[in-house]
Amino acid sequence: MSYAYGSEEMEREIEIGIVGAFGWAVIEFEAVLFQKFLVMSGPTSLITEDMFRKYLLNMEAKGFVAPVDFQGKKAWKRLVIESDIDEPAMTPEEVKDFIAKAQAASKKKKKRDVSSEHRIRESKKLADRIIRTLEQVMPKAKARRKPWEPTLISHIEGMHKALIESKGEFLKYLKKNIPSAYEQMEKMLNSNGEEVLLLSLRVIESGQRAYPPQ
Repeated sequence: MSYAYGSEEMEREIEIGIVGAFGWAVIEFEAVLFQKFLVMSGPTSLITEDMFRKYLLNMEAKGFVAPVDFQGKKAWKRLVIESDIDEPAMTPEEVKDFIAKAQAASKKKKKRDVSSEHRIRESKKLADRIIRTLEQVMPKAKARRKPWEPTLISHIEGMHKALIESKGEFLKYLKKNIPSAYEQMEKMLNSNGEEVLLLSLRVIESGQRAYPPQ
C-alpha cells in the first residue's frame, strides 16, 4: 500500500493504519509499532521512520494516541479505535454550520415550550371564567335544582363533547341547554379559539381545577 504524504484522505488512511497496527494492544513501543505498520502497509509503503513519528505527533494533537514511557523506552498508548477516525473531520465551515443549526433548533424548542406553557396558563384562567359564568346562570342551592336537572359538571361534559364535534354543535348545545350562558360562552369561544376552550373544559372535567373556584 502506497501513501501520498500530505493528502488529507491519505493522512486519514495512515492514521487508521497506525491505530490498526496496535492490534489488541493498548500500549506499544514506537519502534515495534512502526515495524508492524510497515508489515500491514506492504513493501510499497513510502513512509519513513521520521514521517511515521510526525504522524504520531499529529495524532497526539488530535487525541488519537498519547506518548508514554514504558520500561524506559518510547511507547505510545492508543486512545481510539479505527472506526473513531474512519469519518473525515468536519471543516471549520461545517462546524459553524452544525452549531448554527443546533442553536436554531434549540431556540425553536424553547419557543414551543413557552407557547405551550402560555396556552396552559390561559386555559386555566378561562376554566375559572367558565365556571363562574355557569354558576351565575344555574341554581346555586340544591334545593332550587330539581333532581332531573343537569349539574354544572354535566354541562361541562356536554359542552366538551359538542365542541369536539364542531363549533356549530357547541353553540347548538348552549342554545338548547344553557341559553342564558350562550352570549358569554360564544364570546369566550371567539376570543380564545376552539383549542384553548377545549383545553379549559378538559381542565375542569378532569378536576385539575378545584370546583368551586377558590
